[in-house]
Amino acid sequence: MTRKIFAREGGAMLVTMSVLLLLIVCLAAVAVDVGHLMIVRNELQNAADAAALAGANCLDKTSAPSGTDCTATTQPTLNWAVASAKASSAIALNKADGTTLASATVATGYKNLSGTPAGLQPATLSPITANDRPAVMVTVSRSAGVNGGPVQTLVTNMFGGAAVPVSAQAIAVISAPGNVPPGNLIPQAINQCMFNLYWNSATNSPQLATSATLNGVPQTIGQPWELRIGSSYHYPNCDSGQWTSFNQDANSQSAIKGLIANGNPDPMNIGDNTWIEPGTKTASYNDLLARYPVPPGADVVLVVVNLPNGLNTQGATPIVAFAGFHIDDIQGGSNKYIQGHFITGGTVTGSSGSGTYYGSYTPPRLAQ
Repeated sequence: MTRKIFAREGGAMLVTMSVLLLLIVCLAAVAVDVGHLMIVRNELQNAADAAALAGANCLDKTSAPSGTDCTATTQPTLNWAVASAKASSAIALNKADGTTLASATVATGYKNLSGTPAGLQPATLSPITANDRPAVMVTVSRSAGVNGGPVQTLVTNMFGGAAVPVSAQAIAVISAPGNVPPGNLIPQAINQCMFNLYWNSATNSPQLATSATLNGVPQTIGQPWELRIGSSYHYPNCDSGQWTSFNQDANSQSAIKGLIANGNPDPMNIGDNTWIEPGTKTASYNDLLARYPVPPGADVVLVVVNLPNGLNTQGATPIVAFAGFHIDDIQGGSNKYIQGHFITGGTVTGSSGSGTYYGSYTPPRLAQ
């Protein structure tokens, strides 16, 4: 009788140990699978991030001959097509779970940084609000028939069942800079009211010429207005510019010459004061011409201030934005002006933050 009891107890213990062993094995397999899936998810996220950033970097650039890449040259309109192509091609540079990725879903449009609305808005969005940023969205997955299929796990191998699909998504944007590092600005300030005349805030792009001349300057109808920015002693308040010495008061031609050669010596932020330095400073136009020979001219970044009554008084005033401008001509003789047009793709190297968009962009960054 005692032997039978011991046999039954021994059998029950053996069953219990087997069940516990099986449970331990299952828990270990689940732990391994969770870690494995997290690694695959991170690999897919890294791939999506890199592809979205690569695509966003091309949003304001011209297309390379390949059609799947961009050059370093900016263009006057956003290049949605090449941004999408670049993001798609960048996917193949990455692997997930040992398999080279071959495809992803890429979309372009505007991302609202406030999160309302969520997702991506169309590239044809109008009007464009202060929170809307040009963006590239990349979704990459390991799923049925895509990039090697779903991820196999220990649990499914041991007990059967379906492999696990894994995906990741990234959105990269380019924004108007709120901060500009040293060396990126030329010492010229322009008035915010100029943009009310020559900038289309609904489309975030320059107003296009509708007549053959403007203030005596020949125009190409359908292209951005060609402007002459000169001292407020010679030009109307909202068509003028003035030399600025940024955060230091230095009202001399020699000081401006140094700033033309080297750019802003310190970082400048929206809200920082910049010094307006009145005076025609004829030689400064010639110094600027030596720095940016015409042709070809150059894409530059100007500080924008809000002084609708003119820039003819010396003093410090807050920066409200940073503007992208292409120089087409510089005159420092009897005519003293910088001629050119506003652009939509002036990238400020190393810039950050988010400000009012007047044609200059930060390098791409992830929005989520």
